[in-house]
Amino acid sequence: MRILLLAAAAGLGLLAAACDRQNDGEQTQRPRGSAIVEPETRVDVVPQEEPAVARSQWRAASDAARRAVGNLRVSLEGTRGGPVTFAFATGVTVRAQPYNLVPADSRSGVGGQSFAAVLGGDPRVNVYLYRVLEETCATARVGTVACTDDRSNQGGLCGEERTRYMAASEFVDGSGRWVFKVAAFRGGEAPPSGEDPLLCSSYAYVAD
Repeated sequence: MRILLLAAAAGLGLLAAACDRQNDGEQTQRPRGSAIVEPETRVDVVPQEEPAVARSQWRAASDAARRAVGNLRVSLEGTRGGPVTFAFATGVTVRAQPYNLVPADSRSGVGGQSFAAVLGGDPRVNVYLYRVLEETCATARVGTVACTDDRSNQGGLCGEERTRYMAASEFVDGSGRWVFKVAAFRGGEAPPSGEDPLLCSSYAYVAD
C-alpha cells in the first residue's frame, strides 16, 4: 500500500510540473501589450519651402516672366499664414492671402491638368493657393495704378483682366537649384473647384 501511495504522489507531482511548464510556455508566447512609439522619419522627397519664408529674391527664368513682369520679390506680411506680397520688376504688385495647400499632382481644374502641369513644376511637392486681395498694374504712361475690372493700361498678371487667384510652389529642381513657380487665374471660382479657374499665365524663377 505504501508503494502505491508513493507512486500516486510521484505521478501527481509530474503532472503538476507538466502543467506549470505548459502555462509558462503560453505566457512566453502571449504577446505583451505595450505602447510602441516610433520616431518621425518622413522626409520630403523633394526639398521644398513655403513661399516668402526662406527666400525672397527671384530671377526671371522663363520667357513669359522676363517678357511680362521681370524679376520677383516675395515677402511675408506679419506672421506665417498672413498675406504675401508678390512685387515684380515691371511695377506689378499683388497682395494675396493663402487659403489652401494642395499636392502638386492634384487636379487644378484647368483642362484636366494637375497643378504641377499648370506651373511646369514637380508633381511630388505641394502648391500654395492664394486669393488676391489687391493688385497694382503697370502702365505705359504713369507707372503703376490700382487694378480694376475696367481699365486701360498694360495690366497685371492677367493682362487687362483682374487677377483673382494665384498658385505658387518653391522647391529644388533636378539640377539642384531652388526654383519658384507661380500661376495666375482670372476666374471667379477658387481653384481647385469644378469650375475652370481660367489660367492667365505661368511664370518660372530661380533663386537670385
